[in-house]
Amino acid sequence: MSKKKKIQILDFEELIKLHTGTLIARRKALLQCEESLSASDRLPDYQVEQGTIEFKQTKEWINAYQDLKMVLKNREHWGKRK
Repeated sequence: MSKKKKIQILDFEELIKLHTGTLIARRKALLQCEESLSASDRLPDYQVEQGTIEFKQTKEWINAYQDLKMVLKNREHWGKRK
């Protein structure tokens, strides 16, 4: 079973307040999430802890990643990267 740290759901306003390095670490953690519950080693009845993100194929992951990209693209040294 995976021992990865659970990612807390943050709203857009909370993301804006974070340091760029923290945002980049959050991006890395989001990208390391498992694809889905069915593709993981979790039991089928496993429940994700409320307020956290563990799988990419969820609306929470998709929203978190889109919000993160929006915040990062406006950061001075990040938005100009390809």
